[in-house]
Amino acid sequence: MRFHQDDRGVRYCDIFPEIGKGDINVTIVYPGTIAAWHRHQKQDDYQIVVKGALKIGVCDKPKSEGGTVRWYFSSERSAKDGPIHIPAGMWHGSYNFTNEPAVLIYHITNKWDGTDEERMSIEDMGFDWRREMK
Repeated sequence: MRFHQDDRGVRYCDIFPEIGKGDINVTIVYPGTIAAWHRHQKQDDYQIVVKGALKIGVCDKPKSEGGTVRWYFSSERSAKDGPIHIPAGMWHGSYNFTNEPAVLIYHITNKWDGTDEERMSIEDMGFDWRREMK
């Protein structure tokens, strides 16, 4: 198992290494944390929030290139609907817009490989993570 902790939260990675292909990971996301944007070319992600709530964004390309983002508001209440599928090649990230930690469980279809992860800043992607007031 790999463990990582920083100011965004705590991550337990590859918690069941015996499964072979892929990783199952658990992340505790601190309140106010934005973890975006990144993508993988060789793996799909399946994400489910089991405690708290997250705003999850998925898009194909930056706004400046005509990209559009699909927003998901995922919480322990919506977990019964199953995980959010993020196909390989899609940019994605999450934002804990609440005052409580959120727990995200996710499965990646290949073992994590840092060379397969590409990152882009929030500013370069051009999408606003703030909650829309209606």
